[in-house]
Amino acid sequence: MSERLDHILKQALTPDQKPDLLLNQKILNQIKEKDQMKIRKRKWVPGIVFSLVIILAAGTGVAYAAYKLLNPGEAAERVGDERLARAFSEEGAMEINETQHFENFDVTLLGIASGENVAEHVTEKNGDILSDRSYIVTAITRTDGNPMPENLSDAAYDNMRFFISPLIQGCDPIRVNIVSMDGVYTEFVQDGTLYRLTECSNIEIFADRTVYFCVSDADQSSAFGYNEEAYKFDNTTGAIRRRENYEGINALFVLPLDKDLADPEAAEEYLSVFETDEESEDDYAAWSREADAFMSEITPENIEQYADRIEE
Repeated sequence: MSERLDHILKQALTPDQKPDLLLNQKILNQIKEKDQMKIRKRKWVPGIVFSLVIILAAGTGVAYAAYKLLNPGEAAERVGDERLARAFSEEGAMEINETQHFENFDVTLLGIASGENVAEHVTEKNGDILSDRSYIVTAITRTDGNPMPENLSDAAYDNMRFFISPLIQGCDPIRVNIVSMDGVYTEFVQDGTLYRLTECSNIEIFADRTVYFCVSDADQSSAFGYNEEAYKFDNTTGAIRRRENYEGINALFVLPLDKDLADPEAAEEYLSVFETDEESEDDYAAWSREADAFMSEITPENIEQYADRIEE
């Protein structure tokens, strides 16, 4: 290749604009933080800690954009639960950071923490505090670059209703899901991303099975919210799978739970309620509608009206 051609190529491929020193330092700091995270004594699952997007603009130089989601602890802080934020940084908690991509949305499973009394905000049932719980954080962003609605009661949010729930291998997801597992959630929008903190009965007792976590379009016609069109339940194996031809959102994650934490006896006792429950489907549907309505009312701003803070 001639020296002249080398020179022409070098000029064409060399950007005439460079990121400023401040942006460079921010990116380097993020890389440094990532390296420091690896030495913490926390149970980690390989995934996306942060995304660095580099966009090449032909003929006009290079544009750089740094993009980072909140981590689970930061999301817990955002809803005002410092104890839960600390729990997400302790041994046994998991930062997962797995993203599944769809036409209109990216869905990221950020992490999970479980245990007795790990949160300040507590949930009650029939006057009893539900203390042994799992907390799972997810983030949803729009692929077109537009932000999620800041006001979740906005009409623009009507077509963005999501059903987010753990699902258990061997259990019909219509019956065993976030609604029947004493679940509640809090969600908020920050920097255009929708974050949801989902809380339910401690799912570690099922760790010897496959425990899934689904994020899908909510079935507006169903009192349960679970979308049968998005997933397929195998009655023989108990496996749950995505329907590949489904055109909406049907993210399905497998939670990497520690199998040593499984408690088959407790799991069997827990599930026996669903096997012997004599409530009619109509009664159960009415209860589910009531539960959905209750959960939709909870926001970071009014959570104190629905939950009691436990002082250490």
